[in-house]
Amino acid sequence: MADERTPLIQVVQIRPARPRYPHHNLRQICTIVLAIAPLFVVAAFIICLALPNAFNGDDGADWSAYLPWSRGHISTWPQSNGLTYEELQKLLSSTPSADKAREWSKYYTSGPHLAGKNLSQAIWTKERWQEFGVSQSLIVDYDVYVNYPLGHRLALLEKNKKSKRDNSVDVDFRETWKVKYEASLEEDVLQEDGTSGLQDRIPTFHGYSASGNVTAPYVFVNYGHYRDYEELLAANVSLAGKIALIKYGGIFRGLKVKRAQELGMVGAVIYTDPGDDGEVTEHNGNETYPKGPAREPSSVQRGSTQFLSKFLIFQFNRLTPFSGTLNIESHRCGTG
Repeated sequence: MADERTPLIQVVQIRPARPRYPHHNLRQICTIVLAIAPLFVVAAFIICLALPNAFNGDDGADWSAYLPWSRGHISTWPQSNGLTYEELQKLLSSTPSADKAREWSKYYTSGPHLAGKNLSQAIWTKERWQEFGVSQSLIVDYDVYVNYPLGHRLALLEKNKKSKRDNSVDVDFRETWKVKYEASLEEDVLQEDGTSGLQDRIPTFHGYSASGNVTAPYVFVNYGHYRDYEELLAANVSLAGKIALIKYGGIFRGLKVKRAQELGMVGAVIYTDPGDDGEVTEHNGNETYPKGPAREPSSVQRGSTQFLSKFLIFQFNRLTPFSGTLNIESHRCGTG
């Protein structure tokens, strides 16, 4: 008799039931094995951690030191708050070696290391890291735009008063002008500093400066700040076609050159003014390098005159517009 449990549709078996997929039993076995295998792996790992010498190799090395939770590992956020201030002080005061710092500093400063030069220092650093256990140290090549100095000259010319044919196109330039002063563009070789006399020492030049030969009148533009140029323009001083004579300091050297270029100037000479040495001078009783903190009179500043990004330049001078590439001819620091 039909009741509320009687199905409205009944299944009538007309043939024996067969598996939905071929190799049904094999699929079931593989599923069970794949589900159990990870459990065995986790269990074996836990057993290894429980054994005292599980991570000791044949050579006696304790590989457990490389586990994240090993003793001596410093956990960081979010696992922990890291080191306390007292622990950090103790670490910094006990780990560095003054002798090693002096040794490595001497090595890294003992030779020129322009970008792309002195591969031996990179290899030496890699070898030291490998000694410290950083086995995955690599030396990677990069393609970059960078310039190297081929030559330099800075001379001040004076018109030869003896020349009577200044307006003639046939007059030799050497007859019309003579060299009144020529900078050596070389730092003094110091007996106490062997690096000052290296044959391959870096000459006086600015990175990312343009190549060329510029002969033109010069205009002193102080520190090359935006306002320095504006004051000259307000005083009706002609800047286009001139060489900017600029003092180091105040703003990044690339900004000094960039503004000069924007105003039509054809070159820039950047020098160190001894008046900017402050109180640390030989006149005030301080010995010069390498015996004291005062600047060695022939020392020359080296660096880049690359045009930086808009964001970085904003930090130096919010009034300076910026973009483009560098154009600079010659440069020299003062000899004191």
